[in-house]
Amino acid sequence: MALDTAAPPHTSLRHNRDYLAWLAADTSWQFGSAIRGFAMTLISYAVTGSYAQAGAVATASTVASMVAMLPGGVLVDRWDRRRSLVVSGWLRLLVYTGAAVAWWAGALTLPVLYLVGIASGAVSGLFSGAADAALKSVVSAEELPRAVASNEGRDGAVSLSAPPLSGLLMGVSYALPFLAAAIGSLFQILGTRLIRADLRPHRNGAPEPEPDWFRELREGFRMLLANSLLRRILPALICVNAGITALYTGITLILKGRGVPAWRIGLIDSVLAVGMLIGAVLAQRLIARVPTGRLVVGIFIACTAVLVPVALDQSVPLVLTCSGLLGLLMPAINGAMGGYFQAVIPDHMQGRAGAAFSLVVMVVPGLMPAATGLGLQHLGAGPTMAATVVLFPVAAVLIATHRELRALPTPDRWQVATVES
Repeated sequence: MALDTAAPPHTSLRHNRDYLAWLAADTSWQFGSAIRGFAMTLISYAVTGSYAQAGAVATASTVASMVAMLPGGVLVDRWDRRRSLVVSGWLRLLVYTGAAVAWWAGALTLPVLYLVGIASGAVSGLFSGAADAALKSVVSAEELPRAVASNEGRDGAVSLSAPPLSGLLMGVSYALPFLAAAIGSLFQILGTRLIRADLRPHRNGAPEPEPDWFRELREGFRMLLANSLLRRILPALICVNAGITALYTGITLILKGRGVPAWRIGLIDSVLAVGMLIGAVLAQRLIARVPTGRLVVGIFIACTAVLVPVALDQSVPLVLTCSGLLGLLMPAINGAMGGYFQAVIPDHMQGRAGAAFSLVVMVVPGLMPAATGLGLQHLGAGPTMAATVVLFPVAAVLIATHRELRALPTPDRWQVATVES
């Protein structure tokens, strides 16, 4: 499969005006959304007094996002990505402003919370792929992995700062997390307007095909299956994501059952975020200098070595240490593989292939919290946590035994390697 060559010329990320505008727009809505997301479950509980209802609101939002994801992929490949980003910003602005006003008016009832959760989930499902698809239009193919790794560091900073800020805002008024999300959406719109690059999926003059939603949905999955490297990566990523989700769900429940204070459990995410911030800086150099195949194989093996001990012993110091190490590794693996995925998928297929990829990778891990809870309830902590150990070596073997992946060179030679093969 040939790499898409319709990319901007090589420019340092720090001097790429379009990338900086894209990053500001994407960070704004993600930061606001993280503030709102942390507060949403707590606000739902405050309104209803029911843990079950609070969890159901969060589940409804997730389901809405997954349902909207595949048609959203088609939409992202048909619309100008600039329009998708602006429209999603306006929709989020409307939803979150309405929620803030509803709280101030005393009208934020359970049905309204469901409406806010479902609406925000649907908007994310429909348009979340637009930002990633647009990234390929504002950076060169060589810079994609480093841009993705840099975004991982940004995600770590958001994960580290959004929850405490959300808690402070909730201490003043439960309307303020919604208002912060609305402001983030407004800055998303303004940042998107500053991007000068052409963000249309058919900007190279290719005629836009007649709409056929089912055919285009199938094309997204076909694109994944047509690439032997992606076919091997997908099950490995499913194993790793499912294992991490099960592992951390189990750790949280086990520590809570032991009476560990909530703030100490919360340190797991904070340490992971700090690791991601440091790892994002290291990842930029690793991705540029180490052949991608060797880097990915090495990190998958390292992840196995880091996570297996936690499955066998959930002591807080060990969990925190391993979380920090995992955070160090994540930006490099996500940058390398995320950059390769975006580089190898043609620009006009970014939305559909990205939606198909996300859905395939999300479904099994999405079931893990329920499976882990059932395992802890009926089998106990030991067997349940030990079961997660199997997933990490399986993923490492899938990656390490794939010859094409092991031979993948550094990003500046991806296109040459693809042509030679």
